[in-house]
Amino acid sequence: MSFRIRDVADRHIPVSVARAGAFLLVLGLAACGGGGGGSNAVLPSAVTAPAPESTAAAGVDCLDFDFKTVTIKSRTITVHNNSAGTIYPVISTSANSVNEWVQACRRTRENYPTKYVYKLYVNEGTGIAPGSSVEVTIPLYSQLPDQSYITWWNGGRVLLADRNDRLLIATDANNDKDSLLATPPAGVSCKGTKTDCNLNTYSSNSQFRDSVYAQLSEYTFGAINLEQGTPLFVPDNVGYNISYVDHVYLPVAIAPKNNPYIGYSGSAMPLPDFRSRLSAFLASDAGKGWPVYNLAQVKLPGGYNIFAQRDGKPIVGDDMPVKIAGQINPPELILEECRTGTCSDADKAKPFGEAVQRMQNLWGSCVAWNDPLLSQSVTASVDCTSTPERVQLSADLLKIKLFFEENYNNYKKLACALPDKKFSFKEALQHIYGWVPFDENCGSNVNKLADTRIAGLDHAAAQSLYIHSLQYNYKTTYVAADPKLNFNPYVKLIHGKDGDDANDLHMSAYGFSVDDAVGFMSELGDGLVFTVGGATGLENEKQFTYQDGFEVKIGGDGAVAQNVPLIKSYGVCTQNGTAWDCKQDVVMPTRTRISGFRVGSVPSYPVQVHFTDLDDNVYTFVVNKRFPECNDASCIPMKKSDVDALKAGSQCKVVDRNGADSPRSAQWCVGFDPNQSRPEQVTKNFASFPVPVRFLP
Repeated sequence: MSFRIRDVADRHIPVSVARAGAFLLVLGLAACGGGGGGSNAVLPSAVTAPAPESTAAAGVDCLDFDFKTVTIKSRTITVHNNSAGTIYPVISTSANSVNEWVQACRRTRENYPTKYVYKLYVNEGTGIAPGSSVEVTIPLYSQLPDQSYITWWNGGRVLLADRNDRLLIATDANNDKDSLLATPPAGVSCKGTKTDCNLNTYSSNSQFRDSVYAQLSEYTFGAINLEQGTPLFVPDNVGYNISYVDHVYLPVAIAPKNNPYIGYSGSAMPLPDFRSRLSAFLASDAGKGWPVYNLAQVKLPGGYNIFAQRDGKPIVGDDMPVKIAGQINPPELILEECRTGTCSDADKAKPFGEAVQRMQNLWGSCVAWNDPLLSQSVTASVDCTSTPERVQLSADLLKIKLFFEENYNNYKKLACALPDKKFSFKEALQHIYGWVPFDENCGSNVNKLADTRIAGLDHAAAQSLYIHSLQYNYKTTYVAADPKLNFNPYVKLIHGKDGDDANDLHMSAYGFSVDDAVGFMSELGDGLVFTVGGATGLENEKQFTYQDGFEVKIGGDGAVAQNVPLIKSYGVCTQNGTAWDCKQDVVMPTRTRISGFRVGSVPSYPVQVHFTDLDDNVYTFVVNKRFPECNDASCIPMKKSDVDALKAGSQCKVVDRNGADSPRSAQWCVGFDPNQSRPEQVTKNFASFPVPVRFLP
């Protein structure tokens, strides 16, 4: 788009940390900090915000760029069950003190708070059978009789369970309870294929507990542009991720609806194969002693949760397979050998084993700590000095430790800070592996990591070091030679490519907080498609990787206004012998300037691409081969030989609406620039072009 994507907070907050909204996608240069320029702006006197009761099956009326009423069409969430058992889908929303999506729709600064989490159960208690699917239609928001809002599109979750246990919360020790709404929310509907589709909506004080047999995914539809004085809702993209950062349980694949050029995120692996790999990881040297949840089926916590939940206790009455004599609450995390075999009560109480102990030993050996209880957490010494790689690893660990210690020092200056909160070894590791600040008792908008700085290291530099040098250090030869130096073996389980290790899941999904390079997706689409246990139902059955495809970038951000598009439609051709079978089956938004599109996952190369501008000129070009691999910054910019190879036989041309060659076709095509960038852990490919022909000089 013509404006940059910015986040109000760190991109992904682990769901086990009680915060509103899994992630919040905001457009605009002033988005961070929650305010844009002209915060006192009001609606023009001649404009009236659309009536709240405008919610209907067709969508919701909002005010657009020019304060004119426009209908934001409803979107769909589709779930295909490709497993051999029943799947129980639940869609849930977030509680928000400030409802940015309603604000932006109505172009006002009124808060529209949402007090409750709302949970939409699909075929409650019966789920959807193998081989069936459901399509749930949700509007931007639904207004309830008490004038409050259910905002379906902001910070939503899709929970996919293979057991119905504990999905519905009855009154518990915290007086939490899911309460059935007497009136179904307006604009929400459902249809099933080979199954019924009935919906029940509940309000709740809390999200789902970790003791459910389910995989969590997250989504946000649309975004906010804060450059317009009052917020402007931009509905075009769908943002999504599978929260394997919190846990890994089911093979879930997600892809946008009506965008066949984007492969899926997550896993389309058959469920038995997926679970076999989880078990193989637990039996391997890297994963031995990695904890599991106290459930009848294998569910692994992520790198943050092994620290945050090690002392956790499930709700009394939860049916857990491992119990400790004399204790009312069973442990939340246990060892796999206790889940599947016989253990003493002492072993049952151990929340982790060798794999996690190695992580603690690494930190305790390579970094100095002022913690009198350190010896309780560190059981063996790790060599941190004998090679340059070990010395560098120690230096990187120290920088991250000092960064979080400074964040803690800032926290202790706050009036809301807990007086007994210490910067202990265990507390530090919990915050580091979650990439979450010290803000206990203060709320999520204070003491942000983004505002933390130490000498020579601001937040951006600290996060880059944390991602590239630490979380992904499993890729290095020194870790392969000595696994005791592995910062987080869970990341390799999630991301490791097939062939590197048969135990890895090789997924494009979150493996840790702020793992945005492969975890978070934001693409054009009319909704999302979820599958469990296979690829059936996906529009593109290839897994998405940045390496396989490229992004088409069209110049012209300044050529038209922000609410005027540059392109009408686009498509990718398939080769039929020596001919090309072409269509343009993705229609671009009509009210937003978007200067490009992604060709994400294609069957093979060469690839021919077509798109049409607003004057009905048709642009055609060919990318002759897959972009070259790039593993570090030294390969950027691309070699001329690689650029020439990509453009060879490009068949680039522009024809007008009558099929005649445009007089500026050659001028436009000569600007074809294949290029790459590597801002994060992965290389991103681009096919860049000049402005559309009407704007050429």
